[in-house]
Amino acid sequence: MNERQLIFESVLPSELDPSRFSKPIIDGVEQPLTITSITGDNVVQQPVEKKLAASIEYDFDDDELVAFAENLENIPPEILLKEEKQKKERPNNPLFKYRRGVISVSDLSAQIWCEQQLTYKFLYPFILNDDGEIKRVDDKPHMLRGTSLHLERELEIQIKVTIECKTREDSYGVRLLNMIQGIHGLLTWNKPNERYITREMPIFGNMYGGKLYFRGIIDEINFDPRTNQLEVVEFKTRASKTAPKAQQTYTHEIQVNIYRTLLDELIQGQVDKSLYFQRFNLKSTMLLSDSVTNEYNQRGFTNVETLENAFDLLVKLAFQMPTITTNGAIEYILQSDKTWKHRKEFERDERHLEELIIKSEPFWLATRQPQGVDIEDAYKCQWCDYKDICTWREEKSNEFSRKKRRLN
Repeated sequence: MNERQLIFESVLPSELDPSRFSKPIIDGVEQPLTITSITGDNVVQQPVEKKLAASIEYDFDDDELVAFAENLENIPPEILLKEEKQKKERPNNPLFKYRRGVISVSDLSAQIWCEQQLTYKFLYPFILNDDGEIKRVDDKPHMLRGTSLHLERELEIQIKVTIECKTREDSYGVRLLNMIQGIHGLLTWNKPNERYITREMPIFGNMYGGKLYFRGIIDEINFDPRTNQLEVVEFKTRASKTAPKAQQTYTHEIQVNIYRTLLDELIQGQVDKSLYFQRFNLKSTMLLSDSVTNEYNQRGFTNVETLENAFDLLVKLAFQMPTITTNGAIEYILQSDKTWKHRKEFERDERHLEELIIKSEPFWLATRQPQGVDIEDAYKCQWCDYKDICTWREEKSNEFSRKKRRLN
């Protein structure tokens, strides 16, 4: 691909605080947070007093979204009462308590790896390191390096364009624009002997009409006009040349299969518009800001004035796509040497995926307790930040000791 694509990035007001739900709080007091940069440098983030814009009513969630600061002195009483009412009405389960009704695809991968670990991450998102610093549990050098390589790969074929946003609806309008741009590029692709590639495609939906609603970012979608097939590719980085364990590869394959199914349902028009606005707590008819609508107009997408207009346009374009996704692949790259690559292709197993989603639902709906790993997967515990407090690990160890005593 010679011509680089545009990918849009929302810039939100300074009143929006991306760490509202992930600030280290001890005895009700926010603590300094040590953040490690990609270069390995440490920066201490001190607590900063935030103010809430009076025009903003709701908040966001998830690692890709931003949230409003909670400065009680600046929040009008009517908003406080509304938020309190929403908290009381919100189900007390992991789905709504920690993810406000929408889970990321990576959440399910983490659940498959170890539900108990995922639960501890919800409860204790920060750890105290050997130097006495409070750090995010996922703020590790190899993770930061992986993020950097993801960005490098994205920018190989795309140019980032920032759009000033004023509301949550604006921000989601930008996300839908990225989806619309990617799909429109495929529909207008005029090089019959070359693959069309787009990266960092947002996706969402509730597969099979289930109770879980997903959001995610597809690393790459490529279309081969010679075979009329789509391929979904997940990009993973490795710290060493050793092959990933089967359980790791399994979670990666599940991730790709979820992306493929969500994309297929979008292509086939099997998306519930009202559920989308409900789960993301969006006002479908709110007018988008001029900065957002102007960007739609410049790309040739006219008559987009509201988020609902943008959603309808997305569904219309997706329905014109020539095929559903038939292929999936994982591409592994070595963090220290980008020339080392390993690619794995695999067939989809729709029945297994649906069974897995059904099995996963009770955890999110709190109809069963979280489960840790089985004895044969105990190797996972050696890398877990919560191994010293893990009740599941302790119970399994005691169970193993009891069995051993009986055998002796």
